[in-house]
Amino acid sequence: MDLFKPFRKLPDTSIDMRIRELERRQELLEDYTDQKLDSMKAYSARVLKRERDAERSPRTNDREVVNGVGSPPNLSPRVAALVARRAARLGSRHVDLPG
Repeated sequence: MDLFKPFRKLPDTSIDMRIRELERRQELLEDYTDQKLDSMKAYSARVLKRERDAERSPRTNDREVVNGVGSPPNLSPRVAALVARRAARLGSRHVDLPG
């Protein structure tokens, strides 16, 4: 009978060594998972802090201010003149300045 035929296909390593290897891999996987979880918690905390800070402070559209489309709330006359000249140079017909 060929009852032991499937056992011949097993690798030559002992069961004890195989179990130790699997335990080591399990520990590595658990460490990796813990690191990823900690990283996700830290990222979540940063996002929540950013959102909380954004809700507390008055918000302006910074991208428009940087690109010269909008204007900051406290615009000096000199900067207002520069913004107006730039708008005229770019062909804009109407510049909204706070006033």
